[in-house]
Amino acid sequence: MDKQRKLTRKEKIELSNKASANPIRQQKTKSSKNKLKLSLGLIIALFGFLLYAQTINYTYTLDDYSVIKENFVVKQGTAGIGTLLHTSYRYGYWASNDELYRPLSLVMFAIEWQFFPDNPSAGHLINILLYAFMGFLLFKLLCRLFNNNLLVSFITAMLFMAHPVHTEVVANIKSGDEILCLLFSIVSINFLLDYLQSNKMLKLILSAIAFFLATMAKENAITFLAVIPILLFVFKKLPIKKSLISIIPLGIAALAYIMIRNSVLGGVVNTKEVVMLDNVLASAPDFITRFATAMYVLGRYLLLLIFPVHLADDYSYSEIVLMKLSDYRVIISTFIYLAIAGYAVYKIRKKDVVAFGILFYLITIFIVSNLLVIIGTVMADRLLFLPSLGFCLIIAYLLTKVFKAEQTEIKFTKVTDFLKANTKILAVAAVILALYSFKTITRNPVWYDNMSLYVAGVEDSPNSCRNHYLLGIELKNRDAVNEKDSIKRDAIYTHAIQEMQKAIDLYPAYFDAYRDMGLVYYKRKDTTNAFKCYNTALKYNPRDDKTWNNKGVIIFELGRIGESLNYFTEAVKWNPRYVDALKNLGSAYGTLGKWDEAINCFLEALKYSPTDLTIINYLSMTYGYKGDKANAAVWNAKAQELKGQPPPK
Repeated sequence: MDKQRKLTRKEKIELSNKASANPIRQQKTKSSKNKLKLSLGLIIALFGFLLYAQTINYTYTLDDYSVIKENFVVKQGTAGIGTLLHTSYRYGYWASNDELYRPLSLVMFAIEWQFFPDNPSAGHLINILLYAFMGFLLFKLLCRLFNNNLLVSFITAMLFMAHPVHTEVVANIKSGDEILCLLFSIVSINFLLDYLQSNKMLKLILSAIAFFLATMAKENAITFLAVIPILLFVFKKLPIKKSLISIIPLGIAALAYIMIRNSVLGGVVNTKEVVMLDNVLASAPDFITRFATAMYVLGRYLLLLIFPVHLADDYSYSEIVLMKLSDYRVIISTFIYLAIAGYAVYKIRKKDVVAFGILFYLITIFIVSNLLVIIGTVMADRLLFLPSLGFCLIIAYLLTKVFKAEQTEIKFTKVTDFLKANTKILAVAAVILALYSFKTITRNPVWYDNMSLYVAGVEDSPNSCRNHYLLGIELKNRDAVNEKDSIKRDAIYTHAIQEMQKAIDLYPAYFDAYRDMGLVYYKRKDTTNAFKCYNTALKYNPRDDKTWNNKGVIIFELGRIGESLNYFTEAVKWNPRYVDALKNLGSAYGTLGKWDEAINCFLEALKYSPTDLTIINYLSMTYGYKGDKANAAVWNAKAQELKGQPPPK
């Protein structure tokens, strides 16, 4: 029997081509590859969900109060959406314009409140689900950019999901705006790629709509107008000119956002209103000092990305102080940034992936770097959310280069085959992921509630006067109120005063700390020291509505009702939506028998706190004292309804 003739190389190729040309075989292979991508994407999403699953039962913390729990517009639920769309970010909490316009996340919070009122668990769950979904979409986008290089895409997405600097974003409900911003930016890029592939105008329109929503979530999305042309040039080999033309609709969407924002807020950000307590750069005497300090902070950002060990909730004064250009830390940071920027500019012409990652980082961090405009904070972990994606991409890509494991196409149809074929590189990535995950999971509990956050805060940022102040507030508002033992309660008050005094020692003009220290003295029935603190607070800020109100309360309780009117009126003057001051002013008028004035105050207060049982009871009582039995009965019925009781017959 003759031996079977060996096929030549040409014959093998022809045979392979015939096999691959089989439509049924091609369809099965494509289906298997899609299933693999789907499986890996779901692994990434599940990984992100499990990392933060422990936060579902956490409470509201930090800015959650001003944005959700104590925001009277958000608490109107879906009925407040119209107001949210044409007012500033914290309109429902502050009387003044906060010069931020991010309505999309507020609308989401209002919808959450509509269906899950005062339920932080729902907010945390939605944050985690959005984060997981964003991770899934990120992986799908990376696969498209890298021509189905699953390895780079998978490692990049996993590193991004696990990076500990994201704990503030995911564990703090308010920071859902960061997640929405990136999520809709990814959706926009995906639709843009669809348009470039199919030339269907609908895809381009959807891309612009998604980008508009990204800007409505957070203005940082605008940085993608610079990122996307570079992305198309590097990954899709489009000429820069064509790349720029393709994003014109996105530019129009961004312009629409800016026009709406300026219409709502009445202009651009006024950096003079940023105070030193929030951002020490506001007190920089010259550009050189400001530049040096900003570069120092940028150096700390790089350290956080590489070694995310020392995370903190607050870096405000005096955790970070003004720096000199001659400081070695400023020099090192400046040199590193010049070096990586130089590398990126030189290498980007060769469509270098590392160069793209560097440019992605530099572009997205520039808007929050304080180099161009002084923003409301000098530094924050959450501000690394977008830039960290560029860092994770660089690490993943370099790992594939070191292990020579770069793939140009999908070679596997099963997850197990994919893992087995890349054991070494995935083992190294797994070590990094394990370290990141451990830090993330152990960092999460810091965001359980305000007390845990501020206790950790004074340890992580011992020179932050704000953290000491906020811890004092929490001791006063929570621990002291819940303590029934008078001796223990007094000890808690002493601790609160000590923390507030530390804040004042760090920043002597800290009027908030003086005001709340005065409130602690008031609760200890030490009106003499309370007045001293209130007077000092007003010395540093004569417009502080809370201090005027607090002084009025003491005067009222001393029986000087007429005099207290002046203090309550002053409080309402500086904050017309200050519910407590309006209630107190109404009570003072009522005590003096000025029923109509009292009723007007209570009705005004009810606008901003429509379910406040105290106000409703006051209205019923005041109408009764006035002799208006009909209205007294109406408000009494509303009070009973609010209590869940049948109205009186």
